Amino acid sequence: MDDPAPESGNFRRVKHTNQLETYFYPGLFMDDHMNYTWKDVDIGHVQVKVHGRHGSESATYAETGQVVWPASVVLSHYLLQHSHLVQSRSVLELGAGVGLPGLVAAKLTKEPSAVVLTDHTEVILELLQKNTEANFTGDTDGPKAALLNWGADLEEFKKTHGTFDLILGADIIYWTEQEGMAEPLFQTVSTLLSKKADAMFVLCHHNRSAQMSKSIRDIAGKFNLLCAEVSKDDLPAACSDILSNVSLQLLTFTAKDVDTII
Repeated sequence: MDDPAPESGNFRRVKHTNQLETYFYPGLFMDDHMNYTWKDVDIGHVQVKVHGRHGSESATYAETGQVVWPASVVLSHYLLQHSHLVQSRSVLELGAGVGLPGLVAAKLTKEPSAVVLTDHTEVILELLQKNTEANFTGDTDGPKAALLNWGADLEEFKKTHGTFDLILGADIIYWTEQEGMAEPLFQTVSTLLSKKADAMFVLCHHNRSAQMSKSIRDIAGKFNLLCAEVSKDDLPAACSDILSNVSLQLLTFTAKDVDTII
């Protein structure tokens, strides 16, 4: 298959440790003018200050990492509805963008410093850091922001941050095997998920096609992860408007055999 973009110019090739390659165009994900605004996002009784793109502007693909997407709102409400998932647990958000679910998790737990928010570009990392500092001030140790490329330098990341009892992702897969996104994602999850029996990866996913959903399950299975879908009846009632307009799935992934998790 022909390369989707040249190595030179504005596109940058990213090679993962499993030899899969993806192509990242920073202009699709970053606003060089930093034209952001602050907004208070209410998730039930939890209020989160978010610096990013809001309103009608935020619907464009050009600011993917800077937008509060519907999936992140639904995942955040799910955490509020099931707050036991974050209590006394280490939490990792992958592809965090502005970090809404991770920040909600940090506000729901007594140990916000046990939460790590990650993304793969320095610009988004700066945005994450700004949002973290805005929501955790004074003597409270807030969540950490860290750089993480899926499938790359995972053992080093694990040495620095450890493994996690709960891993979160909100609309972080746009393609599956063909584009080399899902395999690095699930490699990352299988490496960084703790060996606790109740350790879990929760993915709020925009179901763009039946084939995509099948591919996600199949690829997760390659990494010894068992997928289950949360019933629509169990999704947060507060998100009914979103769920009536966007085809979202909430998927959970657990280890088939905890002893085989790296």
